Amino acid sequence: MTEEKVSEEKKTTPVVAEAEKQEKILNALQSVLDPEIGLSVIDLDLIREVAFTPEEAEIKMVLTTPFCPYGPMLVPRGQELPRKPVEHP
Repeated sequence: MTEEKVSEEKKTTPVVAEAEKQEKILNALQSVLDPEIGLSVIDLDLIREVAFTPEEAEIKMVLTTPFCPYGPMLVPRGQELPRKPVEHP
């Protein structure tokens, strides 16, 4: 393979870069567990959307019930955890 082909393959489009960031966030959120059920917010399908702005990622999440007693604990964990694996340019 020539150097030109290798460098072209390493370039990522904005769509690919965003998909990679989203994957990292979803992987990080896999460790956020509902303490009552013992499943992750990913396994429970509580993450509805991950959107990016130039400054941050916005994660839309629903709770298992409208008055989920663990909501006040789950939301901050969901906010803090993904900051580590994803870096914005």
